[in-house]
Amino acid sequence: MAMNPMQRRARNSFLIGFLVALIIMSLIVLGLVYKIKSINEAKELLEQKQIKVYVAATDLESGAVVKLDEDFTMSTVQTTVPKDEIISEEDFQFTNSNGDIVVKYNDDGSEKEKEVVMKVNVPAGTIVTKDMIVESGEETTASQRILEYNMISLPSRLKNGEYVDVRMTIPNGQDYIILSKKRVLGCDTTTIWLQLDELEIDLLNSAIVDSYTYTGSKIYAAPYVEAGMQEKSTVTYTVRREVLALINSNPNIIDEAKANYNNKYDSVSRVDNFEQVLSLMPSEDKQTLVNTGIGDELEAIKSAREEYVSQLEGTDSVGYKNNE
Repeated sequence: MAMNPMQRRARNSFLIGFLVALIIMSLIVLGLVYKIKSINEAKELLEQKQIKVYVAATDLESGAVVKLDEDFTMSTVQTTVPKDEIISEEDFQFTNSNGDIVVKYNDDGSEKEKEVVMKVNVPAGTIVTKDMIVESGEETTASQRILEYNMISLPSRLKNGEYVDVRMTIPNGQDYIILSKKRVLGCDTTTIWLQLDELEIDLLNSAIVDSYTYTGSKIYAAPYVEAGMQEKSTVTYTVRREVLALINSNPNIIDEAKANYNNKYDSVSRVDNFEQVLSLMPSEDKQTLVNTGIGDELEAIKSAREEYVSQLEGTDSVGYKNNE
């Protein structure tokens, strides 16, 4: 049966309204689905950030010796800190140059425990990262500075990050350890960068002067074979008495370090013929040798500095910048 115009308009209006309602409902459903999906994704992301890590069991103070089973507890936390930057059991064990865990033993045969020290204060419950701890003996002290030397003979295959003893040999075959187990912060063809404290600076400066005044002597770096397993050497170089007096009066050297070195100085005196050779050399000749050595050193530093500055020309790293 044919529809009249009013029935046709009514039917069309109904269909249009139904389609509009259907579209609106579809949009609402799609919006809800998207919102639910976003919530689930956010929940998954939060769950991914929740990891089980070691946190401080109590308030830990800078300089305190800490043990994994006593001062830390495992906790599930939410963090954006990468897990490989957070402390783990491996940080409290000895490792070799390949990162493999090794066992060390005391003189009595018992297993040696790695001594770990806090570098900063950490409240209880705080996530502790690897840069907050350091092995005992590697702590940064107030007097430590980064210095560069180019009078130290470097091995042909020395690389950054290796550990070396800095030694001095003299023509009669005697050999002295000046610095023990120092990490190479950087090196190039002729220059090495080391982090030294005030006492170590005095020791090396004294040895440099000795090497300049004793023709045929050499200061050189000797790398460790397995730095992670080998204990640091005992320093055997003893300074001149003038330098010893300077060490004892230097306020930047802690009393404990002074006492330790004075005990070493008393037990290992300077070799007689070493002193005799120096004393037989006329003072003006010694002065000439020292001046020549220092001059060569300054010239090498100047040349290296000029090359470095030339690479930085046009950047904010060199030159005077007037900000007024």
